[in-house]
This record gives sequence, C-alpha cells and structure tokens, in this order.
Amino acid sequence: MPEPKSTARDGDDVHPPDADARTAPSSDSGRPLDVGAVRALTHPLRLRLLDLLRFEGPSTATLLAGRVGESSGSTSYHLRQLARHGFIEEAARPGGRERWWRYQERRDAVAEEDIGGGIVRTLLGELLSREAYALDGYLAADARDPAWDRAAFFQTRALRLTVEELQELQDVMGATLARFRAADRDVAPPEAVPVRVLAFAFPQAIEQP
Repeated sequence: MPEPKSTARDGDDVHPPDADARTAPSSDSGRPLDVGAVRALTHPLRLRLLDLLRFEGPSTATLLAGRVGESSGSTSYHLRQLARHGFIEEAARPGGRERWWRYQERRDAVAEEDIGGGIVRTLLGELLSREAYALDGYLAADARDPAWDRAAFFQTRALRLTVEELQELQDVMGATLARFRAADRDVAPPEAVPVRVLAFAFPQAIEQP
C-alpha cells in the first residue's frame, strides 16, 4: 500500500533552544477545531509528520525530511502549519540552532454544523487511510513476535445505545486510554514499543426496505 507524498516547499526554520523538553506533550483541548485547523490535517504529509512525532518523540524539520523523503524546507513549512493550529509545539533543546517540535494532544470533537460535512469526511478519510497503511505494514511483516501477535487485537461490536450511553462509552474508553503512557514518553520499560489504538463508534445508517 503506497503512502501519499507532498511536494510543498518553504524555507528552513531555525531557533536557538534553551532547555531540554523531552517531556509529556501538553494538551490544547480548550482550543476549538475550526475550519483552518481541520483543513490543516487534510494533507497526507502533515499526517505522516504527526505520526512520527507521536510515536518517536520530538524531532526537527531536517531529521523528519530524511524520514519522509522531502526537503527540510518542505517539512519546515508543514510543521509550522501544524504548530499554527495547535497540533504540535516547540520542544526546545540545549545547544544547536534548529527548532525542535513535539506532538501536542488535541481532544476536540469536530462538529460538522460548524465546519462542514465535506471537510470532515475528507479528514476522516485521510486519517483512516493512515491507519490502514500502518495496519497493512504490521500484517505484511515477514517476522512478528508471537507474544505481540497474541496481545494485539481487532474487535468489532454491534450495540444498541442511547445518545447518553454512547457518550458514556466514549468517556470510559478515554479514561482507560489515559491510564497508559504516551508513545513519545522517554520513561518506559525497555521492552515497550509504540502501539497504535484506533476506536470509533457511530450510529448505523438504517436501510429502508
């Protein structure tokens, strides 16, 4: 499954860091997702950059350029766009001049009546495409640890819920996930590896006979 790429360009971005910042990402959950923020994510390269920052921790435009096969000018431009809308933030490091970036958690719901259903569908399509790409890579691996295979899971359930019960399910799942460390944390057991978790629940469309 090929991964889409971008060719946007801009100048390199440098900044003199002043402190070590490999800490837990902060939260920008109080900032609502507007049209610009949603559109900023409907770009395959930006989603890939977010993935790298989420799962591998802080990085620079130059280092990320080497990972995604783009120029540092291109990655610098897209990183600044992500920062503009609160999806990443600066992670200052001692020494050197290049700017470091880290992932910033956002938990806002996207309201279609405020943003537009077409943009939301485009965003969800891009997000699901990235998850499918990652899952395909996992399943296609030549050698996988049987212990991890036994622990990994894929579940689907058919439920009949009220709006309040669906909200409760969302809250319970959020609270459960919050108990576990983020993928970009330094403090973790040596055997720990990044793990992707994807969950969504929505009313099933009723087909008319």
